[in-house]
Amino acid sequence: MHVGTRRPCKNPQRMNWDDLRFVAALSRAGSLAKTAAALGVDHTTVGRRIEAAERALGLRLFTRTAAGYVLTRDGERMLSPLRQVEDAVLALERGVHAQRGALEGTVRVTSPETFGIAYLAPRLARFGRQYPALCVELLPAGVVLDLSRSEAELALRFVRTSHESLRVRRVGEVRHGLYASAAYLARHPVRGPGDLHAHPLLLPSSGVEVAWLEQLSPGVRPAFVSDVSLALAEAAQADAGVAVLPRFLGDQAPGLTHVPMPREPGQPLWLTVHRDLRQTPRVRVLVDFLVAALRADRDVLLGA
Repeated sequence: MHVGTRRPCKNPQRMNWDDLRFVAALSRAGSLAKTAAALGVDHTTVGRRIEAAERALGLRLFTRTAAGYVLTRDGERMLSPLRQVEDAVLALERGVHAQRGALEGTVRVTSPETFGIAYLAPRLARFGRQYPALCVELLPAGVVLDLSRSEAELALRFVRTSHESLRVRRVGEVRHGLYASAAYLARHPVRGPGDLHAHPLLLPSSGVEVAWLEQLSPGVRPAFVSDVSLALAEAAQADAGVAVLPRFLGDQAPGLTHVPMPREPGQPLWLTVHRDLRQTPRVRVLVDFLVAALRADRDVLLGA
């Protein structure tokens, strides 16, 4: 009997579990650039890891369209179990971090752009001097980062986030007012709401501030629009007109004068932390610091 040489079975390509993290991120972001920014890598790395995942699975997961990367039918079928794996891994990471007792490591804080730069940054720098073994990473983003996906550990926001895994508390209020440069007001005084139609207004595109102005002086129209209050402040300092600004910014901006108006609007400020991390020492100490700072700065935030 002839015994042939037995060929070993060819093993399928082993999957790199970390590649699936890139698949999940791209399914949310929709583009290589946005995924790269979210993960802190370059876009070529994202593309390479997606290709590696597709080779290992033997499936085409994404189709590139004019609108971005869209999941194929195979990609959609595997997305639900992939998210379950991702959630389990993130829960494991949070559990490990929560068990670390030392005040060391990194704590990432996300906030609206102007609030982060003009208010939080100097206070977080002061916190860092008190705890030199901790690194605070400030992410003042125009987009809302997802704490349930570990994109940050703490969030300070003007909207209350609803998610069963998050713990949210109101920690203050930020009031808004009108400001213009002293030189502008010397030439064009603002005596009351009825004068606003005669002035170039520097406004965000929407929000409680815009609704307030519409109530004060129906039909007012902006001359300059930006959703970044720092840009509005710069325009006002350049004598461009009357800007609506958060009081913590306008009251401190060199050369700007507060223009009193009735019923200045306020926005509640919410501090959000993942429930698995709220008692982690490095997170807990920063939460306590921020709550105390916001309480001490109540008049700064309200412009009282």
